[in-house]
Amino acid sequence: MSDNSPSWLRYDWFPAGHELIKQGGRSGKLFVLKSGEMEVTRDGKFVSSVNRAGAIFGEMLVLLDQPHSATVRAVTEVEVYIIADALKVLESHPAWTLQIARLLAQRVNATTALLMESQRDMSEKDRLVLPQNVFAQWADPQV
Repeated sequence: MSDNSPSWLRYDWFPAGHELIKQGGRSGKLFVLKSGEMEVTRDGKFVSSVNRAGAIFGEMLVLLDQPHSATVRAVTEVEVYIIADALKVLESHPAWTLQIARLLAQRVNATTALLMESQRDMSEKDRLVLPQNVFAQWADPQV
């Protein structure tokens, strides 16, 4: 990174095996993969492996203000960009927030397809019901 990069953005390198995000923790940071491979686990079980430059980690904590839902560990040496105080940065860069919203929509779409496949043969009482969220400001123009 050059010396004139913003104070909220930094470049870092981590060795294989390093935990960048710990499930249940709270970092307030977004991580953007520059190179290498990362592994995502939840409750100690493998979820996915990511090696695509530009992949983002930590966005759910930032957007939901809830502890990290998974652990993210370096499988190989990794290079990442770290966005500190990510919520503040996203508030000042709405186009980035839109990109993260698109990423999350893709994940929800893929997850929904998997759920539908797995629930095809389940009885009605055993099926998962997804929560319905409503934006209060859109429902009441006075807010």
